[in-house]
Amino acid sequence: MMSQIEAFGSREALYDAAAAALVSALTAGVAKRGQTGFAATGGTTPAPVYDRLAQLTAPWEKVIVTLSDDRFLPPSHAGSNEGLVRRHLLVGEAAKARFAPLYFQGVSQEESALKAEAGVAAALPFGAVLLGVGADGHFASLFPGSPVLAQGLDPQSQRLVLAAPAGHPAPDIPRLSLTLAALTQADLIVLLVTGEAKRALLSGQVDPALPIASILNQDRAKVRTLWAE
Repeated sequence: MMSQIEAFGSREALYDAAAAALVSALTAGVAKRGQTGFAATGGTTPAPVYDRLAQLTAPWEKVIVTLSDDRFLPPSHAGSNEGLVRRHLLVGEAAKARFAPLYFQGVSQEESALKAEAGVAAALPFGAVLLGVGADGHFASLFPGSPVLAQGLDPQSQRLVLAAPAGHPAPDIPRLSLTLAALTQADLIVLLVTGEAKRALLSGQVDPALPIASILNQDRAKVRTLWAE
């Protein structure tokens, strides 16, 4: 299982390339199917990509935006991926997109995951998915050692969204995560990666024990790995 990495000379160039790839895939998805979905990721790296995406021309009113994963926190919390996406992506023209949350207030974590299924299903198939990769090889909230990892990585799983409990060493708080089965119902998956450690992790033969290997090793969705120092 070889992983091809597209390297960029600066993070600015990386963000530009990621935004261009995503908007192209979303536009093509709408042209093909009349509407499309976008699974956005959280963390610090993608915010500049969303700032760029929000300024690009796309048929946003025909796009349903959801999340690859989120912390089980309200959108007003600083750690919420929904909050990040609302602040950086769903602005200007891109505010015309519909949003399908993973977090629902006033219900349990498991009920929130179940309630999120309908919105995610409506967004499928995704025109584009944006994912980060952890130093431990996790993607979305599918962490090594998690009790829901096997279910999350099952390509035949009927579940689109899982409740991922807090664990040691990660995640530190309960999370909600799309499954591999959901994320690979996509035209394009972009892995957005920075730093030498992650480049080393994803170069050449990727360790099949790492969760991210299941993304790189499937043939349902095209994957592009974009990297800068």
